[in-house]
Amino acid sequence: MATGEVDIDTGLEFWHEALIYADSAQFLAVAVPFLTAALEAGEPALVAVRQGNAQLLEQELGRDVDGLGFVAIEELGRNPARIVPFWRDFLAGPATRPARGISEPIWPGREPAEIDECQRHEYLLNLALPAGARASLLCAYDGSALADEMLAAVTRSHQALLRDGFRQPSDSYLPECDCYGGKLSRHPADAAVFAYDRTRLSALRKRVKRAAEEIGIRPRQAADLVAAASELAANSVAHGGGTGTMYIWREGDHLLIDFEDRGRFEEPLAGRLHPATNQRGGRGLWLANQLCDLVQIRSGALGTTVRVQAGVA
Repeated sequence: MATGEVDIDTGLEFWHEALIYADSAQFLAVAVPFLTAALEAGEPALVAVRQGNAQLLEQELGRDVDGLGFVAIEELGRNPARIVPFWRDFLAGPATRPARGISEPIWPGREPAEIDECQRHEYLLNLALPAGARASLLCAYDGSALADEMLAAVTRSHQALLRDGFRQPSDSYLPECDCYGGKLSRHPADAAVFAYDRTRLSALRKRVKRAAEEIGIRPRQAADLVAAASELAANSVAHGGGTGTMYIWREGDHLLIDFEDRGRFEEPLAGRLHPATNQRGGRGLWLANQLCDLVQIRSGALGTTVRVQAGVA
């Protein structure tokens, strides 16, 4: 261990730590021993990092790489809300089975709204695994390319921090946060507005379909967006006071849609846990997360806004 490093037993609970690396050598210096330890112990290990880092690991590990799983984070994490159920499914195995993973939720080029959702996702991971899960997740951040305020946020959502060859507990660590707090940017004044209730859901679907076609979204993706919009509006009707208001507008190559109602989200992992096969209701937000490029929720005493977006591929 490097001087100043603390010994952490990752076999007792879910351990969530961050690696801030300055270059590929620092990334490999931590990631390779982390994965090698898993292979030597016979622990399942999964890697979800951007393509360049995945290639570095494959080259460094050689034949040992066959014992690991690799997933492209650029695809998996395009909508950050999909990352929590992915890691929950992998890490929350039998209580007697330790497991390890490496993730890279934020990479250079992420949009500000995506980064905000990734930061909220990191907090939610601390709540997602059941008690007793024996798992360790290492989240990698490129310190040479990401903004200082972004790296500072990492210290609040991870139990420990690895940087410049040292590991230390995070003095700023917060096990959870209000992940529905804050405000979304205001929709533009020229956004199309549509008030809905139970009798107007069919008309709402037609509005969304037409808006998607006008921006040039492909038919399959447009159908996904219509399905997500229908589910979210139905949720407003069922749980948000019976009515809601939809706003639709274009930003660049993306179509954005807000659903506003008087309801309030209480469950922090809403939409991030697989619905049970016999579950009645509660599938709308899960479906939206699977079908849309980005889903954002802000909810409080004054009501809820769910924003979804889809882009022209």
